[in-house]
Amino acid sequence: MEEAARRVRCCIMFFLLALAGAHAAAKGQFPEWRFQGRDVVVKIPRDSFHEPQSAACEAAAAAAAAKNSSPAPVLIIDAPSWFCTSDSVGNHLPLYFTLRALALLHGIGFQMQPTCGPIIRDTPKYITGWLPQSASPNWPPEVPRDPGTIMREIEGTCKCRTIITHACTYGWPLFAAVWGREIRAAAERYSVARKGVLASNGSKTQKYTYDLDDAVIHFRCGDIMEMDASRGPLNSGFVPLSVLLRYLRPLAPRSVGIVTTPLVEKCSSKLETRAMDCKHGKQCHDILEVLLPALQSGLTGPRKMHGPRVRIHDKDTTVGAMSRIALAQLSICPPSTFCVWPALGAVEGVLTG
Repeated sequence: MEEAARRVRCCIMFFLLALAGAHAAAKGQFPEWRFQGRDVVVKIPRDSFHEPQSAACEAAAAAAAAKNSSPAPVLIIDAPSWFCTSDSVGNHLPLYFTLRALALLHGIGFQMQPTCGPIIRDTPKYITGWLPQSASPNWPPEVPRDPGTIMREIEGTCKCRTIITHACTYGWPLFAAVWGREIRAAAERYSVARKGVLASNGSKTQKYTYDLDDAVIHFRCGDIMEMDASRGPLNSGFVPLSVLLRYLRPLAPRSVGIVTTPLVEKCSSKLETRAMDCKHGKQCHDILEVLLPALQSGLTGPRKMHGPRVRIHDKDTTVGAMSRIALAQLSICPPSTFCVWPALGAVEGVLTG
């Protein structure tokens, strides 16, 4: 787990910094914070990506000043978008973990405040609802604790003003092993709820409806068809077949799952996806029709035996897709915020870019 977390941290900067301007014209109001007794509440308006860590830094510092009181203060996050919409779920997660890190660094508790009604608490629709909704201020035992490091991490987090907070190299990376463990646990809970077979069960098999794979490839398509290369080099795209085979062959997986957006031309209310992804569903389908047999051939032995099962998962929920990535032995990600976080939970996560 620690090695997978290290690989994710070391690769993440190479392809995500350029995404910082992707939401530059984000709509919505700026986040704000207020005291609620000894606690502090950070309100992140729906559809807002206006640097929530800025308000959170002020709130956490104010709460930390009173952390020796009884009861100890808590950093409370009120963020409707994190529970009420599937839009930009890959960008909600880094904000969640950034604010979790701020609470730990300041030695205060953490709490999410869901705002979409009780049903979201019983059967969360988005991955944020399956992650811990509250956390103690206790320092994780697997993370070395040093006062000088803590101060540097706080300062670095609060100086990093990008809305794509996982491009920041302070704060959340210090606890990457913790986040990876929590993401995997959330994916396992989801898998159990869907009667899935967990990757950690090894060779044990049983009847199931949520079928997992040894290796998972996140095939980002749809939206990248609309990226304008004339504005400069693209920091996204398809992972070359040679790269996929380089990582897949040593594993010799029994099954390879390709997680992607729906391969349809028109969105359905039953599918959690964006219009731009459905718009290019046919093009994505045509690309995969070429990739699948090439991948199958490249992973089949010289005697045409023992090749893995290669299949497409294009109709999962967002939680289901992320769970596949998190529970795999090997997950291969293109430059994509959606894949970065569940890859922390995988036994081995590979980020390309």
